[in-house]
Amino acid sequence: MTNTEELLLDADGIPVLTDIVRDGDETEPAGSHRSSRLSEMAPREIANELLGNDSFRTHLEEVAATLTRNVCQQMEQALQPILEEAITLALSNSNATSYETVRQQLESSLPDLVAEALQGSGNIPE
Repeated sequence: MTNTEELLLDADGIPVLTDIVRDGDETEPAGSHRSSRLSEMAPREIANELLGNDSFRTHLEEVAATLTRNVCQQMEQALQPILEEAITLALSNSNATSYETVRQQLESSLPDLVAEALQGSGNIPE
């Protein structure tokens, strides 16, 4: 009751209770029938009923999508330093191998390159 005219008030304006309430005289709240029905159901029946509810399924799909995104982000964050290190090591090894290959190639072809360069400039007699 929100209308104070219907309430009996004491001298300080505090409502006075006129109805006696005893244990066991409690009125059932609006959702108590449903909660008592759920308490009588087996877990499998409750799960089936929930999965049959469209709003529950929509919420479940949203939770699954969020969980999937979070797992992917965590995996990316966990793997990023490992992948960066692997790439750096691969490039370092490749650079060392490439350097050695280029050095050997230059050593073997340097005499011919010098000879060609000198012939082209006219400094070496043929």
